[in-house]
Amino acid sequence: MPDNTISAPLLASFSPLKELSDKARENLAGKSIRIHLKAGTQLTATQENRWLLYVLEGRVTLAAGDQTTEITADSPRAKQPLFTGQNLRELAVCAVPSALLRVDRNMYESLTRQQWSDNVEVEETFLSPQESAIFTKIYQQILTSQLDLPTLPEIAIRIQGAMNDPETDVHQLSRIIQLDVAVTGSLIKAANSALHGGSSPVGSVRDAVIRLGFDVTRQRVLTIAMRQVFRTNVPMLRQRMKSLWDRSVHVSALSYILARHHPRFDPEHAMLAGLLHQVGMVPLLDHVGRNYPDIDASELDNILTRLHPVVGELVINYWGLGADICQIVREWGQWDRKTQDIPDYCDVVMVAELYRHAHDPDGQRDRYPRYDQIPAYHRLGLPAPDDDMKIDLFRESEEEIIQIMNVLKGGN
Repeated sequence: MPDNTISAPLLASFSPLKELSDKARENLAGKSIRIHLKAGTQLTATQENRWLLYVLEGRVTLAAGDQTTEITADSPRAKQPLFTGQNLRELAVCAVPSALLRVDRNMYESLTRQQWSDNVEVEETFLSPQESAIFTKIYQQILTSQLDLPTLPEIAIRIQGAMNDPETDVHQLSRIIQLDVAVTGSLIKAANSALHGGSSPVGSVRDAVIRLGFDVTRQRVLTIAMRQVFRTNVPMLRQRMKSLWDRSVHVSALSYILARHHPRFDPEHAMLAGLLHQVGMVPLLDHVGRNYPDIDASELDNILTRLHPVVGELVINYWGLGADICQIVREWGQWDRKTQDIPDYCDVVMVAELYRHAHDPDGQRDRYPRYDQIPAYHRLGLPAPDDDMKIDLFRESEEEIIQIMNVLKGGN
């Protein structure tokens, strides 16, 4: 009878499990198991949503919309969760007898939060007394689930639900999208842009959905709807929130271009990841603005820097957007992060953010490392920049970057 137990060292070879401490992986290994499946066995993302699954032996075919991926044990893709968490309509079929690693997703997320909590106690020593008092109060609200988190826009919830229903057709999807006038206009604009444009322009939501496809439509609607999240009712912070949104949109567009030129990535998913990499600042800005109106700008910056990763992770989990975006939110800013030689979405977003800083006239570029001097840049296999600190990939895509930003902002 085969031994189906899992060792902690084995977990260290999989992403994002490798980010846990040795002790946390030992605890997680006790709740993990190896499962053996016959050829032809089918798994759905919906049924397996409570687990993180990895291919240990054999070969599995993953179907997502009209795209299929062959995942072979020991391949780079096998080191990532079988189901991305972004599309509950994904279907996996064992092409041959296979073995999968099954990890308790809830326990992993709990251990991740606990690990962050342990690290916070050290970081808090770098705050001033007033910052520390505010930090402690907000952190306690986080731990007790009392911090108000932004809700996922209604249109995004409806689209997610429709995409999880295998009976949904283009007409039903179009009717849902048409409930939001702003999203409707932006989606048609996206379908007519140079990124997706065909021989003739589309004039209806139905035609836009057909041109883009279901998966691209789902991710693009979610991304477009996010501008409803980056808002505050605190007058003194509206400009700061707008600046956060503008920065996020720029990083989102750059992330799309980067991902499009690498076969490993989905550009639409990279766009969403770039948009949300600092989403934790949204509820923090609103909370601090309402409760600490006299806070000094530098103190606010320190609070945001310390807390936005954990709050952002709470938001992403609250919305159910998947482990890889949680990882980006959690690890963004760890410029020297050590991973395997395989690039991930966090690498894409970090390079996009630092490239933006390198060409941003806000005078803050000296606060950050050069984008071409971090490990992520080399993992992506990008060429050395020119004397103006630009790379052809972005220089040749400047019009497309502007188009993406206009679509996300709802501009012309």
